[in-house]
Amino acid sequence: MKTMMMINRRRLIVLFTIHLSLFTCVAFAQTSKKEIFKDINRTGSNYFAYHGPTAKKLTKAPAGYEPFYISHYGRHGSRYMSNNEYYVTAINKLDSAQQFGLLTAEGKDVLEKLRIGYADAWHRDGDLSKLGARQHREIAHRMYERYPELLSQPLAIDAKSSTSRRCMLSMFNFCQELQRQNPQLSISMNASKHDMKYVVEDLSIKPTETPESNLYEQQRAAIFESAHDSRRLMKSLFTDPAKAEVFVNGRDLMEALYNVAEDLQNVPELGISLMEVFTKDELFNMWKGYNAGWLLNTGLVPGSTPYYMQQQEVLDSIVSTADQVIRKGEPTVTLRFSHDSSVLPLAYLLGLKEARGGKADIPNLYKYISIDKIIPMAANIQLVFYRKADSDDILVKFFLNENETTVPAVKTDCAPYYHWRDVKRMWNEECGMNNKD
Repeated sequence: MKTMMMINRRRLIVLFTIHLSLFTCVAFAQTSKKEIFKDINRTGSNYFAYHGPTAKKLTKAPAGYEPFYISHYGRHGSRYMSNNEYYVTAINKLDSAQQFGLLTAEGKDVLEKLRIGYADAWHRDGDLSKLGARQHREIAHRMYERYPELLSQPLAIDAKSSTSRRCMLSMFNFCQELQRQNPQLSISMNASKHDMKYVVEDLSIKPTETPESNLYEQQRAAIFESAHDSRRLMKSLFTDPAKAEVFVNGRDLMEALYNVAEDLQNVPELGISLMEVFTKDELFNMWKGYNAGWLLNTGLVPGSTPYYMQQQEVLDSIVSTADQVIRKGEPTVTLRFSHDSSVLPLAYLLGLKEARGGKADIPNLYKYISIDKIIPMAANIQLVFYRKADSDDILVKFFLNENETTVPAVKTDCAPYYHWRDVKRMWNEECGMNNKD
């Protein structure tokens, strides 16, 4: 036990030491206001409903290389809000105002939509939605279409999920679709606490808080609060905002309506929207605060507390499992189903360009990393491994949300493919992995 604690402590020290130096890499601008306005649903951040890949064609593998292993790590699909307190807050305030005759026509319309949404969400806190199930079936279907030479075989596939019901159902829908495509697949599905260290972040790891973290959080909080200027919203909902303010906290109402509005995109069958309650600028400004909060809470801002270290065990598992498959020589697929709080730090540890390049510029963090591109509902990371007959050289290609991506810290002569040995060398240097195969 003492030996293991010493290893973990050394690992934390190594990770923290490299934390600041990693941000000297080239920054990859992610998002502009104009881009967000083209799809305002992206202001939902981690509420953003998965749209599938944008790329139509994939880069062909070098001559002679064939896929033999896929390591898939995904977030559950679209879901209801984790709890319904935002519905309760908004409905109670608007209902009280209605009893006093203080609701405008728009206010009455909003209240009616809230009641429809709440009736559907009642006792479904955090549940997978119909869209969420469909997303995973579609991802699995595209995987089969992309790699028929691998997945049409009678493979043994290992699938694990977090013990969360929405993750288990995501796994079931994904595996069910693969099984439908190829009945010869032998798929093992598990959701046990025994396997959680291979599936979710390890919250028992407590990185030392950095001096900068408090300053960054103060800046983020200022951005978040200034974005919740409810004066315009109150005028649109209440005939007499001054009277309504006696029992309605505009700031809290605005936050509640934002969360409900953004999550409604994950239950499209209801046919209602509350996005029009806000201006695009209001949604954009609130999104900036949420985006900064996610990046700070994960440690993707230089100088912030490196909470991404909690996902180290999962990265170790990905590497060791891949090496076992390579040694064994039998084609297979590994599937893991987790959460947004797991996918984001893993994307960083893997070195994916979308998760790197953050800067200590809290008001403009969205320009460097935007989480709607990394952890929408049903977010996923895929590592696809290739080999060539009579060669020990293994290639790997990275996908983020089914789009080819790159690992800028690793040099390659066959982009977007990387030599597995080079990728592991980078991870060993940056993350101090236990696995050194």
